[in-house]
Parts: sequence; C-alpha cells; structure tokens
Amino acid sequence: MQVAPAIIQFLANEFQLNPDHLNPDTSFVADLGLSPEQIADLFQRLQESLGIILPEDKIQNLTTIGNLLELFEEDDAPL
Repeated sequence: MQVAPAIIQFLANEFQLNPDHLNPDTSFVADLGLSPEQIADLFQRLQESLGIILPEDKIQNLTTIGNLLELFEEDDAPL
C-alpha cells in the first residue's frame, strides 16, 4: 500500500490546500499553525481515516510532513 500519497491527500483535505502545496519540509507548527494539541488530534484523525498506526514513541518527533512520511518509507520500498 502506498501510504504517502494517501497521507498527503488527507492533509490537503484537512487544510483545504492543493496537495502540490504540501511538501516534506512543511512544518505542522510553523507552516500549518498547529498547537501540540491540534497535532495530536490531527494524527488521531489520520490514523482513523487511513487505518494506520503511528508509533506512540515517535509521535513527538513528527514536526514536518517529511518526518511523518519517513515512518512509512520502509513499507513502500521495493523488495
């Protein structure tokens, strides 16, 4: 399953943005203006919407879209 495109589309829908305006360097705080509570809520909705699980021990380190996508790179890598 290609998780990255689904995550980008989810975030674009959440923030009413064109997916092309979101990139790996987009910061949840600086660029999207989210508080820590809003980020936690966003990640909860993301998990429920896409049926994915974000490791609890890594969530606090997710500051950019790129950090979030990196969690799933191994799953998407070709064999």
